[in-house]
Amino acid sequence: MKTVVYPLRLPAGLYKRVQVEAGKRRKKVSELFREVIQYGLPALPPLPDTSQAIAGTWEKLGPAPDIDYDKL
Repeated sequence: MKTVVYPLRLPAGLYKRVQVEAGKRRKKVSELFREVIQYGLPALPPLPDTSQAIAGTWEKLGPAPDIDYDKL
């Protein structure tokens, strides 16, 4: 059996409500999420593409400094 992992981005308040509901049902939070996904959430939205932002940040840093490791 193959396991598929989806990162969930939840506000802290919503996550707390899920924890309380899981406690009421005497289940783990992960089990509760599995049930929710199984019953009506066929797929989660994809993660946003951050590659452009990451590339832009690296460009702003400029070239790496020259280090003389013999002097360290």
